[in-house]
Amino acid sequence: METKKFNEITRIPLAPLNTPVEPLERLTASIKGAPNLFIKRDDFIGPLVWGNKLRKLEYSFGAAKEAGADVVITCGAVQSNHARTTSMVARRLGIESLLVLNGVEPETARANYLISKMMASKILIVPDKDDRQPAMEEAAKEYRGSGRNPFIIPLGASDMYGTPGFVRAMIELRQQQESAGIRFSHIVVSSSSGGTQGGMEAGKRIAVMQDIDIIGISADESCSGLCKNVVRAANPILQMTGFDTINDSDLFVDDRFTGSEYGKPTAESEKAAELFLTHEGILLDHTYTAKAAAGMLKLIEEGRFSERDNVLFWHTGGLLNLF
Repeated sequence: METKKFNEITRIPLAPLNTPVEPLERLTASIKGAPNLFIKRDDFIGPLVWGNKLRKLEYSFGAAKEAGADVVITCGAVQSNHARTTSMVARRLGIESLLVLNGVEPETARANYLISKMMASKILIVPDKDDRQPAMEEAAKEYRGSGRNPFIIPLGASDMYGTPGFVRAMIELRQQQESAGIRFSHIVVSSSSGGTQGGMEAGKRIAVMQDIDIIGISADESCSGLCKNVVRAANPILQMTGFDTINDSDLFVDDRFTGSEYGKPTAESEKAAELFLTHEGILLDHTYTAKAAAGMLKLIEEGRFSERDNVLFWHTGGLLNLF
């Protein structure tokens, strides 16, 4: 595997990773014509279901430490898993955090927002998602003006600093495949800001796993927007490690399951969540994993997979929003 240059990237270990891969035998048996279904349990990462964002933040905070940052700034929706996890990591590492969150502040703090209020040094609420980036840049300017050293972690940690977390995840999966004597034909994963799917696309090349098809099910973006996010996240790592860059034609993304609004369930996502719960005792969140599961079930129905295929559903966590 071509991992030497990749392994030189600074990382701060934050939690035991190597999350389990489990067969979904009862779910597979319940679906006519289904392939062999498996699940990668990133909902097992860390205390308080930190989820897949922690993989990226190990590298984002590594870069922040290298830059001598004394405050990190990130963004998301009011109930953002990423923002909440960033604030938790910042507390653990002794760095201040500013969260720029769009939406309406809940009258009663709950779920991710409750934890963010407990953990973050400061929260700034802005009306719309388009207001987040300007607000982060203005805050960074103000911090520098007062002699501080801010570090901006973008939405989902989906940039050249965070994407290596999912390159490492693919190397992890390669080792799990070899140990179990199984080869996955497809990975189905929720995709939005692009860092998770982008890291997987870069990772499958770096870990010599090009025979796996990665299927990104959009949580909110159009196909064109999601492809742009994934390419932007993947290519800096591919360039740094000496691999050819990718473009839209190298990707498989599906935006049919976003529904009317980010974070709102659809009839298909509710049905998918119910199937995972009743057959496997596994919870899915409304924002990401339930919509990804809905996409996987539709692709099975459409004949995208053969019954001989081994399909891995990557559970990205995010369960606090259920409560």
